[in-house]
Amino acid sequence: MILLKLLKYLLIFGMLLAGAVYAFIRFHPVFGGTPDAASMAKIRASPAFDGERFNNLEPTVLLTADHKPSLIDWVVSMMTAPADKNPQQPLPSEPFDATQLQDGKFVWFGHSTLLFQTAGQRILTDPVYYRASPVPFFGGKPFAAVHTPHIADLPAIDAVLLSHDHYDHLDYYTIKEIKDKAAHFYVPLGVKAHLQRWGVADAKITELDWYESAKLGDVSFTLAPARHFSGRKLDNRFSTLWGAWVIKSPDLSLFFGADGGYGRHFADIARRYAPFDLVMLENGSYNQDWAQVHEMPEETVRAARDLGVTRLMPIHWAKFDLAYHPWTEPIERLEKASANAPYTLITPKIGQVFDLQNPPQERWWKQVK
Repeated sequence: MILLKLLKYLLIFGMLLAGAVYAFIRFHPVFGGTPDAASMAKIRASPAFDGERFNNLEPTVLLTADHKPSLIDWVVSMMTAPADKNPQQPLPSEPFDATQLQDGKFVWFGHSTLLFQTAGQRILTDPVYYRASPVPFFGGKPFAAVHTPHIADLPAIDAVLLSHDHYDHLDYYTIKEIKDKAAHFYVPLGVKAHLQRWGVADAKITELDWYESAKLGDVSFTLAPARHFSGRKLDNRFSTLWGAWVIKSPDLSLFFGADGGYGRHFADIARRYAPFDLVMLENGSYNQDWAQVHEMPEETVRAARDLGVTRLMPIHWAKFDLAYHPWTEPIERLEKASANAPYTLITPKIGQVFDLQNPPQERWWKQVK
């Protein structure tokens, strides 16, 4: 009798928990919105959209593993992670001083979040200041830094560039805090719906397809293809577009690669938009199990060569625990693969303001035990 009662209570608890999870996923704004009629018209007209989903320029699978990793596999990997998977002390960093941000200046806030100024315009990329997770108390916790970047330290922003809607690139909690500080948002197709639901006015959002451009003063933004996927939920992984950004001003030519695997699109982007003064490419959170949608460090070098870069800055590393490799492995492999490469490897500390005439090359990760 006692066992039956216990099973009954467990069943009720399980049903209530399942209902709560369903309600959270179904109704919480963190998961974004649904495109309106105007956005859907643009989505349907996109060459990358087949009527049901967006597609990469070349055949791409999300999982390249021999077997599909299970939740149990993930839990075991977390419980048996090596000590060097995460830094054991705060990362060296510098307090951000907004007064230093002038034309030609850059600052990296970790992962894919950068702020820079050119032609009088302040531009912020993929702002994520909290956990790279839909749940504020679980998953995607940022590594500790000596000086933690804060949204309150940001100056007024002229343009926010979003590469896609994954949680380590588009954060609901960050957007809610910066939406009144940012004058305009430039996003791939479908991502506008998320910002609309989060209170960003329609007039402040420009939605672009691959190879479409928009201008802000003397600065142009072009959404370029990437080899990746997008979507805020597990059942809609190709519902919004993903991409990289080409930024051109009278003084600078930049490529912000954001997120994605190696592919033939890099050579095509070089043909269309090179030369570049600075290229920022993904270098972290990779694994052989998802090798086509994230670059290995050696592929980052290959992409850099395709783009004909003279200055390479690795991004998408050193802030979040999102893969199984030791936290310094991405930069160590990239540094080794770049030994005879025809470019300068730029490695700023988080919060450090720098320019391209005297780019930072300090191996600051060596200071962390």
